[in-house]
Amino acid sequence: MLLRRISKHVTDQNWFAVFIDFIIVVIGILIAFQITEWNESQADRAKEAAFHERLAKDVDRTREQLTVFVAERENRLRTIARVENMYFGDGEIEPLSEWECRQFASMHLITLPPIAVPSITEAFAGGRIDLLSETTLIQALIVVEQSEDRLRTVIESMRMNFPMLSQKYPNAISWKRATDLRKDLDQVFESEGYEMAADCHFIETAPEREFLSDVVLGLQRNQWYVNFLNRHLDKLGELATALDSAPNSSVSEK
Repeated sequence: MLLRRISKHVTDQNWFAVFIDFIIVVIGILIAFQITEWNESQADRAKEAAFHERLAKDVDRTREQLTVFVAERENRLRTIARVENMYFGDGEIEPLSEWECRQFASMHLITLPPIAVPSITEAFAGGRIDLLSETTLIQALIVVEQSEDRLRTVIESMRMNFPMLSQKYPNAISWKRATDLRKDLDQVFESEGYEMAADCHFIETAPEREFLSDVVLGLQRNQWYVNFLNRHLDKLGELATALDSAPNSSVSEK
């Protein structure tokens, strides 16, 4: 319809009308571009808000799991420190409880904690980082990602050449079963159906000097381990704060 009118105006050499028609066309195109851009912007904001919500849930879940994990490792660290203090400090040499002995005998277990945040992996590997508009939040994500990579590297290095005390000193520490399978063999298929207990014989006799050296080494490594875990937990806390402060967070909207 518009093209037919423009053609008629050109044929009639009504240049003023042609100019008006041209302005109408240009304005229409600009309005269409603006509408398209606005729709795309709204879609991006909706995707960003959805990603914010998923990221916040993942971060909270990981923080909760890691907090429990760190608390368990801190308890083990206290037990190792208690034994170290018995022989190198002013602590009295006293028997360890069954739980403490199991904790002490497990000092070699420098395992990877639950630090993976699926949404962060998605953000960097899947290109979702482009959805985020808050610089502070992006920086916090980068810091957590770098902290996770560093923690993995550190844990891998700490696990190398670290002896299992019960294997190296079988006369000082030994493992035994804590679950009686004679009643029901199917217990072994349950999540916590089969448990082990440890005997710390070194309390009863004077331990070897090499054994005590490994206790010192174990205390130091477990201290580093806990410190690195707590640092990463702090980084996750900073990310959670950045998420709460972001305009698209559910907390901010409330």
